Amino acid sequence: MAIEKLTPADKSREKLKGLIKAEVTALFENALDFAHVACPPSTYPQLRSKILRVGNNCIRNLHNQLKHYDVEYKATGEDIIEIQQSKK
Repeated sequence: MAIEKLTPADKSREKLKGLIKAEVTALFENALDFAHVACPPSTYPQLRSKILRVGNNCIRNLHNQLKHYDVEYKATGEDIIEIQQSKK
């Protein structure tokens, strides 16, 4: 089994996928926190299931759409400092 080398564009796309997943996940975790307080205990599990399904579908749909874009990550000053420090 050969190890596949990622191009810079592939690395940028994977980084963006991770950021999308983290942000959408944070969104539906916050929605679940609010729903837990606002919903009666008898209906919360069903609402939770629907929120998780919609959130995960959103992540998958956004990831699929990325195939149609050229993605390039432009490193910030903090990224460059972090990389240089980790090489020491």
